[in-house]
Formats: sequence, C-alpha cells, structure tokens
Amino acid sequence: MIPIQILGPATVSAEALLRLELLLGERVVTLSAISDIVKRDVGLKTHVLQLAHDTAPSDEADVSVDECIVEIGIERLRESLRQTRFRLKAN
Repeated sequence: MIPIQILGPATVSAEALLRLELLLGERVVTLSAISDIVKRDVGLKTHVLQLAHDTAPSDEADVSVDECIVEIGIERLRESLRQTRFRLKAN
C-alpha cells in the first residue's frame, strides 16, 4: 500500500483513492458504496470530514460519514479527487 498525502496531514492509500475514483466515474453510484470505501481508509475519511467542514461548518461533534458525503456532494468529491490526482502527477 502506497500512502498519498492529500489536503493537509491526511494520508490516503493509493488503492482507496483509485477505488473511489473508479466508483465515482460510474453513471450510477450509491451512498453506501461511497461511504464503504471512505470508512475503510482513515485518511480518506479525514479528507471527507474536512471537505464537509469546509463546505458547511458545523458545531456538531458527532457527524456521520454519510451525512458528510451528502453535504459535500458527488461533484465536489470528484473535483477533490481530480485535484489530488493533478498534484500527484506534478510531484
């Protein structure tokens, strides 16, 4: 497993990043499929939580990954992965 640093201190495995990227490239994708990948990778989970916080800051201490994904939206998550891939190619 090759760790990849994205957006600050969060480190995401290349495998999780690729799996999520492939899934988000599908025409139809379920929330449970996305959250399953996100929940299995600590760095990816951290990234999603940070994106959700940046999108709509909340004082809630107990926020679910599913809620964060819904808050972020599929397009913003896709764009985040595209930016990550661009940074990887630049390095």
